[in-house]
Amino acid sequence: MNFILLASMILFMVSVYLSKNRLRTQKSLLGGTLIIFIYMILTVFFIVSDYFTGEGINDAVIYHLRYGLDDSGFGDYYNIISIGLFLFIASLTLSIFYYRMVKNSVVVHHHIVKRLLSGGFLIVALVLHPTVKAAYTMASKALGFESALGQKYPFTEYYKTPNVSALSDEHPNLVYIFAESFETTYFDEDIFPSLVKQLRGLKEQSLYFTDIRQALGTSWTIAGMTSVLCGLPLVTPSTNAHSPQGNSMSKMSSFYSGATCLSDLLHEEGYTLTYRSGSSLAFAGVDKLYKTHHFGDVKGVKELKNVIKNPNYKNPWGLYDDTLLDIAFNDFKKLSSSKRKFALFLSTMDTHHPYGHVSKSCQRQTYKDGTNSMLNAVACSDELITKFIKQIQNSPYGKNTVIVVGSDHLAMHNLAIDDLMKGERRDLFMIFPPTLLEHQIIDKPATTLDIGATILPFLGYKGQLGLGRDILSEEGTLIERLDDFEKILSAWSTDISQFWGFPKIERDITIDSNRKGTKIGKSLYKFPILLRISDTLEVNPFFEVKLKHFETPKLFNYLQEFQDNDTFLWIDKCSRVASLGETIDMNGKLCFAIGKLGSTIEMGVLNKEKVFSLEAIQKEFLVEATHEKALLRKEGLSQIIEK
Repeated sequence: MNFILLASMILFMVSVYLSKNRLRTQKSLLGGTLIIFIYMILTVFFIVSDYFTGEGINDAVIYHLRYGLDDSGFGDYYNIISIGLFLFIASLTLSIFYYRMVKNSVVVHHHIVKRLLSGGFLIVALVLHPTVKAAYTMASKALGFESALGQKYPFTEYYKTPNVSALSDEHPNLVYIFAESFETTYFDEDIFPSLVKQLRGLKEQSLYFTDIRQALGTSWTIAGMTSVLCGLPLVTPSTNAHSPQGNSMSKMSSFYSGATCLSDLLHEEGYTLTYRSGSSLAFAGVDKLYKTHHFGDVKGVKELKNVIKNPNYKNPWGLYDDTLLDIAFNDFKKLSSSKRKFALFLSTMDTHHPYGHVSKSCQRQTYKDGTNSMLNAVACSDELITKFIKQIQNSPYGKNTVIVVGSDHLAMHNLAIDDLMKGERRDLFMIFPPTLLEHQIIDKPATTLDIGATILPFLGYKGQLGLGRDILSEEGTLIERLDDFEKILSAWSTDISQFWGFPKIERDITIDSNRKGTKIGKSLYKFPILLRISDTLEVNPFFEVKLKHFETPKLFNYLQEFQDNDTFLWIDKCSRVASLGETIDMNGKLCFAIGKLGSTIEMGVLNKEKVFSLEAIQKEFLVEATHEKALLRKEGLSQIIEK
C-alpha cells in the first residue's frame, strides 16, 4: 500500500477514536458521519486509480475521467470494478453504522485537548491523502499557481515551430510500431532473465536509446502517441475562462488541430499516412488524433473486420497481435508496391495491462513456469514484433524502409509490476535504418517528446518539432537542460492547451435545426450545446456526453458555474432553457438562449434556421451585468439540477 496513504489512514482512525466521547449535536454527528464517508470514498478512488496506473491519480486518470472509457477492454477489469463497488458499499455501510452507534452512545466527558487533537489529526490526514493532493494539483493548474515558473521559462522560447527541409534526395518509408507498455525494463537480464530474447538479438542492427524517460502528459496510450507525433504532451483543456472544458473532446471533430505534427510535415512532403490498431479507434479519441493530422487510412478492430479470417479470435481489447501484424505486413507490401513514399503506424495490444494476452501463433507460449500471464505476453510480443521486423527487412522493400519500435508508455499496474519497480524504468526506443553503418547505444537523457524530431534525419530531413529535440544532435534535449522539466511542463499547460484550436467567431452564427448543429469556423457543434464566448469572440464549447460506461454533467451544471459577465449561447431542451426565468414556448423541442446570466438574455424556440449576427453578439459585451440578476437565474438552474 502507498506509504503516504497508510499514514493518512492511521491519522484518520486516531482522529475518529479521539472524537468518540466528545459532546455532540445532531449537526455535528451528521457532519462527522459525512466526513468519514467522504474520506473513505477518497481512499477507494485512489485505490482503484492506482490499480489502473500503478502511479495513483495521475494525468491519465484525469484524462479518462474527462473523456470517458468507452470501447476500453473492460473484460480485463472486472475484478477491480467489483472490488471498487464492494468498497463503495462498504464505505456507505460503515458510515451508517458509525452514525447509529454514536447516536445512541452515552457521552462520558467533554475534553478540550482531545477535541483539538482529533481536529488536528483529521486536518493532517486530509492534507496527506494522495487524492486530496491530486485535487490540489489540478486546482493549482486551473488557477494558474504555476504561472511564475511559466514566466521564468516562457513556452514560446522553448517551443519550436515544426518545419522540415531536405537533407538528401533519398526519403525512405517509415514503419512505426507502438509496442503497448513494452518498456526497456523487460530487457533487464537481472530482473527478467531470457524474457526478451529476439529483440535483444536485433539490437546490433539498431540505434538503441537507453534513457527515454516518461514526461508529464505522456503516460498513457493516446498521450504517448501525441508526444511522438506532435512533440507535445497531451494537455486536456482546462476549465478556466480562457480554455474549453475537457469533456468537449468527445464531441469535437478534431484533436490538437492547432498543432503541426510529424505526420502533417510528412504529408506536405508527399507521404501517404496509414494507421492500424488492434483496438477500437473510438477509445480516448485515437481516431481523431490520426485523422486530424493527415492520416488518410485509419483502421481499428471494427474497420478491419472484413479482413479478419476468424472474427471470434479476439481478446477483451480487440485483435491479437499476430492478426494485426499479419494485416500490417500485407498493408506494407501494398503501400511499398505503389512506389509512393509512406509512413505506416501501428499499435500492438497483447501486452496491455493488467494480465496480457498471448497470441496463439507464438512458439513461446510461456515464460519460465508460465504462471505470470503478463510475462508470457511479453515473451510472445517479443517474438511477433521481431518476426514482423525481419519480414520487412527481408522483403524486396526492406532496403527502403526505416523501422522504429517504441513504447507507447511505461507499463501500468500489471502482474509483473513488483519486478518492474526493481529496475530503472525507461521507455523503449529502437531505430532500424535500412543500412546501419555502426550499431550505437545512446544513453543521452530524453523523453518521447524527442522521438519525432530524432526520426526525421533518418527519413532524409532536418527539422524541428515542438518541444522535441533530435537526441543525436549536439543540442541538448529539454529534460537534459531544464532541472524542473516536469514542473515546467505543468506550468506550460495553458499554452499547450491552445493547440486544441477551438475557433473564433468571425462571421454570423447560423443555427440549423435540420442538421441539429451550429457551425463556427470549420467546426460543427451538435445539439445540445453550450458555448462560452470570450470578449475576443473565442468560443469555448461544453457538451453532454452519454456513453456506455460514462456520462458527463448536464449543460446547466456548467452554466451555473459561469461568471455574471460571461456571454453564452445555450441550445437545449426547452424545459431546461426555461429555467432561466424568461417567457418561452414550452411546446418546442429545442430552444436557444443567448446573453449573460447577469444581464439581458434573448430566448426562443428553435423550429427553423436561426441567425445571430456578429454585430448582435458583439453588443452583448457592452451590456453591464448585475450580480443580483445572475443569482436569480442560477437559482432557476439549481432547481432543475435538484430535479
